Amino acid sequence: VSSQELEQSPQSLIVQEGEDFTINCSSSKPVYALHWYRQNKSKRLISLLRLISSGTEKSGWLKGTLDKKELLSTLHITATKPGDSATYLCAVEARCCLVSCCLHPNAPAEAPTP
Repeated sequence: VSSQELEQSPQSLIVQEGEDFTINCSSSKPVYALHWYRQNKSKRLISLLRLISSGTEKSGWLKGTLDKKELLSTLHITATKPGDSATYLCAVEARCCLVSCCLHPNAPAEAPTP
């Protein structure tokens, strides 16, 4: 079984408070679901969104999109605050068999403190 590869861009990003930013995540293979996480300075992972179907999902100041045909997802954060400074990660959920699934983490993209 070959591994799933994810590419996240940009790898790092500097934004001013109040600005919006977008992070892209592309997959080498079809996905069952795609997760977006934020990792704070204490390295704790916080789940932001889980996208199962192609389309857009909003949660507060976050907007996530998933295009299963193009194997692409985006995370868009509006009106950034200092607390949004973190490492953002995308991960895919692939159905391995009927009762289990696997998460394939990707390298982080950071939004440094302005």
